[in-house]
Amino acid sequence: MSQSPKRIDGKPAISKAADISRRRRRTGFIIGAVVITIILVILGVGYYQSYISPFQRIIITVDGTSIRIDYFIKRTRMAGATSISMLEALTSEQIIKIKAPSYGIAVSPEEVTQELRTAARGSSTTISESEFQAWYRQQLNESKLSDAEFKEIVATSLLAARLQEYLAERVPTVAEQVHLYDILVNGYQQAQDIKARVGKGEAFADLAREVSLDEQSKAGGGDLGWVPRGVLAPQLNSIIFALNPGEVSAPVPTEAQPTEGGPYLLLMVSEKVDAKELDENSLQMLKTRALGNWLVEERQFHQVTYNFTSETAAWINWQLSKNNPSATGQTPTP
Repeated sequence: MSQSPKRIDGKPAISKAADISRRRRRTGFIIGAVVITIILVILGVGYYQSYISPFQRIIITVDGTSIRIDYFIKRTRMAGATSISMLEALTSEQIIKIKAPSYGIAVSPEEVTQELRTAARGSSTTISESEFQAWYRQQLNESKLSDAEFKEIVATSLLAARLQEYLAERVPTVAEQVHLYDILVNGYQQAQDIKARVGKGEAFADLAREVSLDEQSKAGGGDLGWVPRGVLAPQLNSIIFALNPGEVSAPVPTEAQPTEGGPYLLLMVSEKVDAKELDENSLQMLKTRALGNWLVEERQFHQVTYNFTSETAAWINWQLSKNNPSATGQTPTP
């Protein structure tokens, strides 16, 4: 006589064993699913951190308005500019957008469209709608910019042009000026030696005639005439207007990346006046530089932050080189 299966907790032993087996399979399935999910999450995070997150980092902030690195790269590629020059350009654009309304300067969407149509038309007298749309699609495709981004650039360009015109019309005809002399030599040490000779009593003008490489001013003893504030580059302005009459500056490199044997200037101011009538040439130069000089002065009133390190610069250059084989010495495959 066969025996019925042994019961445990009121269930047949075989049924109980089957339940345990099913639970183990279910538990194994759940654990496997969790592991797969974790792996996918890790891969997703890795993909995000490697391919998405870097492009969303903030590289410039001006008064709370941020510019992401993906936009920065698109603008740098579009302009064919260096990263450093693009930092300055985008900062200036933000300041212009912030301040233009306070001067009553604005640009409408219709004016942006008109400017785009003018650019698309080129030297032609007319352009059809289909031709314009094809041209505009090409601009977006080549620049990788969105429609809104591209139109914002055009609007900012119009703001800048109108602000330049506004400021140029208001350049005063009287300005602070210095009577400036220079000596140009090759080598930092030679510049130091010449400055020491001036300190011992030799005339700056005599030394300029003797050693200066500046052919325009050498015959006149280094005399550059009266120079108003704002005509020269900002770094030179700050030097010459800080000098006292008769004082000679420290050697000033004329190259962006100076070397020991590169060209250096010695600058000397013989006279200073707080207000002097501008000659026509200086007035026109100040009008041309009106926006640039305004930006130099205006920037101090804005909070500007750069998240730009040597690692960031290298990463940006790498991104730019991907679509620019000449940057890496590579040639495209036919």
